[in-house]
Amino acid sequence: MKIRALVLSAVLAGTGGLVAATAAQAAAGCRVDYTVTSSWPGGFGATVAVTNLGDAVTGWRLSWSFAAGQTVTQLWNGTVSQSGAQVTVTNAAYNGSIPTGGTVDFGFNGSSTGSNPAPTAFTLNGTACTGGVATPTPTPSTTPQSPTPTPTAGPPTGSGAREKVNVNRGWRFVRSDVPGAQNPGYDDSTWVPVALPHDFDAPYDISPTNSGKSFHVGAGWYRRHVTAPSSWTGRRVEIEFEGSFAVTEVWVNGTRIGTHRGGFTGFAFDITGAIRTGDNVVAVRVDNSWRPDLAPRTGDHQFSGGIYRDVFLNVTDNVHVTWYGTFVTTPALTNPAWDTSNAAYYRNIDLAQYPSETDLRANLAARRSNVRVQTEVRNDGGSAIDVYARQEVRRQGSNTVLATFASPVRTLGAASTASLDALSGSLSNTAAMLQNLDLWAPNNPALYTVTTSLVVDGTADGVVTDGTVVDSYPSTFGFRSAQWKVDGFYLNGVKTLLFGANAHQDHGGWSNVVSNSGFERDVRQIREAGMNFIRGSHYPHDPSFADATDKLGLMFWSESTFWATATAGREPTPTGSSNDYLADGYPQRTTDEAVFEQSAMDGLRDMIRVNRNHPSIINWSMGNEVFFTASTTLSKAKALVSRMRDYSHQLDPTRKAGMGGVQRSALDQLSVCDIAGYNGDGGKITNTWMPNMVSEYGSYTSDRPGTYDPTYGDVKDPADGTRFKLTTGSAGLAIWAGFDHGTIFDPSFARMGMIDFYRLPKNQWYWYRANKARWTGTTTVADPTPVAREQSTSGTATRMTLEAGKNSSTTITNDGTTDTQLVVTMRNASGAWVNNNRAVTLTVTSGPGILPGGKTYTFTPGTQMFDGKAAIEFRSWYAGTTTVTARSAGLPDATITITTTDTVGAAGETEPANFGNSSLWR
Repeated sequence: MKIRALVLSAVLAGTGGLVAATAAQAAAGCRVDYTVTSSWPGGFGATVAVTNLGDAVTGWRLSWSFAAGQTVTQLWNGTVSQSGAQVTVTNAAYNGSIPTGGTVDFGFNGSSTGSNPAPTAFTLNGTACTGGVATPTPTPSTTPQSPTPTPTAGPPTGSGAREKVNVNRGWRFVRSDVPGAQNPGYDDSTWVPVALPHDFDAPYDISPTNSGKSFHVGAGWYRRHVTAPSSWTGRRVEIEFEGSFAVTEVWVNGTRIGTHRGGFTGFAFDITGAIRTGDNVVAVRVDNSWRPDLAPRTGDHQFSGGIYRDVFLNVTDNVHVTWYGTFVTTPALTNPAWDTSNAAYYRNIDLAQYPSETDLRANLAARRSNVRVQTEVRNDGGSAIDVYARQEVRRQGSNTVLATFASPVRTLGAASTASLDALSGSLSNTAAMLQNLDLWAPNNPALYTVTTSLVVDGTADGVVTDGTVVDSYPSTFGFRSAQWKVDGFYLNGVKTLLFGANAHQDHGGWSNVVSNSGFERDVRQIREAGMNFIRGSHYPHDPSFADATDKLGLMFWSESTFWATATAGREPTPTGSSNDYLADGYPQRTTDEAVFEQSAMDGLRDMIRVNRNHPSIINWSMGNEVFFTASTTLSKAKALVSRMRDYSHQLDPTRKAGMGGVQRSALDQLSVCDIAGYNGDGGKITNTWMPNMVSEYGSYTSDRPGTYDPTYGDVKDPADGTRFKLTTGSAGLAIWAGFDHGTIFDPSFARMGMIDFYRLPKNQWYWYRANKARWTGTTTVADPTPVAREQSTSGTATRMTLEAGKNSSTTITNDGTTDTQLVVTMRNASGAWVNNNRAVTLTVTSGPGILPGGKTYTFTPGTQMFDGKAAIEFRSWYAGTTTVTARSAGLPDATITITTTDTVGAAGETEPANFGNSSLWR
């Protein structure tokens, strides 16, 4: 297989992803790269790429000159005109606007085989461009080919496949700041053995008198030994954290690797230079102290510390796809319906990249689309190589290849990064699109996979001859159209009511430590209530959360880290307590503003990078209720939201950027954000100028069992309190809140969920589940069938049961990604559930595994035990069979058996003494 390279302009790529240059980085002018090659996928004999180094250009014309007698006979991606020796290309189909730092490219054929001209004197809208001309010897091509590639057999795979190694097990922890803990020889034998995910606080509980604000604030240390096999020699090793709150410093064998600021987005560090064959020591310092220049500064939540999400080692070839380095889009189904009445409403958006509304409807009706994959590739080798990205599309779970296409070849220098852009076909060639697609929707959550294979050879001559696959990277995506319009939300061209709930991430007992299976249960509970929408409150959630919304069919509002609450004007003097977080959402000292704003932009960037391929995510949110700031900083806060909106467009032009809580201070304007989310009394505002929804309603405090009522609050229909009433054009509504959660405020704020902190439903949830026919007749949901209410009866318990909760399994894995919800129910002699509240202690009486804080956990009436039920989650990081026993005075014991299977190759390892014992944390 032989493919020649196109000399494409480099897209500026930082750790955050495929990001064009900012205005501050730009210089006046433009740069052009040109290559003659007859083997570009699509069959064109030459390519031109132009990079805009000046201000953003809308409606561009690129002209160039070449020798008389030459003509352009075929062109892809643009309209061409020719007068003598002058050629002009106007507004390429996918990129009619070129932002600062942006690149457009297209291919063409000359007048005859092998005669593609070597142009000179490029101009962009009359401005002369710099850039060289590369003219490798072309391979003759007698017939121009279609720009849509056809599937071909893949090149051979190299010997070193990508490895993703779960390293959640085997850590030791101390909840204090100790000097020298980064050194390999440091004695950590007195530290407590723990596993990840892990939180500084366990057990972590709330109650009618406890909001959960008494969490530890300060630094903690984690250490782990890693054995590196000899097979990793010469390869690249990266450590990946899915989330660690809030400032994380990493050392390997005493070498400082890096620092990450921000507690809600993942990150990765290259540790190749520090790791060695054999034993290695990884040391991590995590600090959740409040910082005036780090977002978020405050919020109605808790800010507990720890490595509270999964950690992996990624082992790859020196040439590899970077961390979350693929961006998969379906151009034929993408037209977000921008308001074009004012250019300020869609900054950093190239309108020419979308199909017309008419074409979009036709593509939806025919269930067809093309696929585009932009792949960020890094060469950590010592010399330049040639590389291209080969893409294969399959229906998830199937081995049948539906489409194969490739990017142009790129000559990639040592220690450099580039974006490889592969498109399966143009918007105009509908016959070449994937046909008869399953469109993702709540009642049909169809998913697809694209497998990216990097093909290289070692000779940097612009030709890949008999290339080898050095990295293979799967990405899940879906085919769907999501449009926020002034009159509502449209999914796959159909107006769809968004009906859902807000969700914080923390769980009872465990704080922010939630397994992937725990997040799936959360999503499933919201789905079972007849809902089709979740707002991720108020920060980026674990990657598995979006996996669950994809799989289970709930649309997801993904929110970034800039949020505020009723603490306007406060600038704390830090005391090392949770009260430090009772601060203004925006810095009150000008010296903190620039670093804070950058942290908000960084959090947005990383949220989008991690989550951009999920079809369930229908928009990005810049934050929540930032009007809660002092009058002196309000204009700055509003300007930051607008900047974030513009940056969001740059990072992902397929989705609109909204914001929650815009009911004050004129934040509900298109000059600020694309979608207005109204909270509380904002639900009464009629907005006819931009897309909008009620992002929070209800705010009703209760304990189980609670009121059998929807508590619609400000969106209640005055004529019938069991129905909601939305203003004209509102896209939908989301209850505050889906689940109880910890908070830095008083206990009433912690208990506003329709489901309690321990994931047992209140009567409100049962009302939604029983009455969902009231709204499912007007929208699409995954679970439309009403289910009768379940409730206790009055009486005294004579026994109790200990069972796995609904949607929970008694078989889990030892990698930290799964758990079992345990439910204790008080029962009478006939076995009926009774509302008798008793203290119950759970104990791991044999086998591996722990409850929050160690081997025992007690349900106390009025804290965990309400209405004769209580629940908590059990976890194990060691394989084996476990018995958990429930004991309560005056009742027979109840037991359950849980099996933990080995998925990490540690079947023979035994759980160490004092594993997870929080009483020993110091």
